[in-house]
Amino acid sequence: MSFKALFVAAAACAMFATTSCSEKTQENAEATTESAATDAANNTQDAVNGAAEATNNAAEEVKADMAPEKGDTAVVVNKEADKLVEETPKK
Repeated sequence: MSFKALFVAAAACAMFATTSCSEKTQENAEATTESAATDAANNTQDAVNGAAEATNNAAEEVKADMAPEKGDTAVVVNKEADKLVEETPKK
């Protein structure tokens, strides 16, 4: 369930609780609303942490794949190409 949906549900519970409920029912509804808001915040934070971890893992994998290996002879030069890529013959 998305954060917005949980927030809307929590707001609906709060509105219902304040209209025509006994004091005890209203307290329970408020506690439920607070719990739902806390759960939504925790779920959002967990999702953010999970995404950050996945991104970090992907970056580490790319870094490992791009690391020079024994026998690599290519040299990369960061140079603008003017609509033409030159190839140098093998010596």
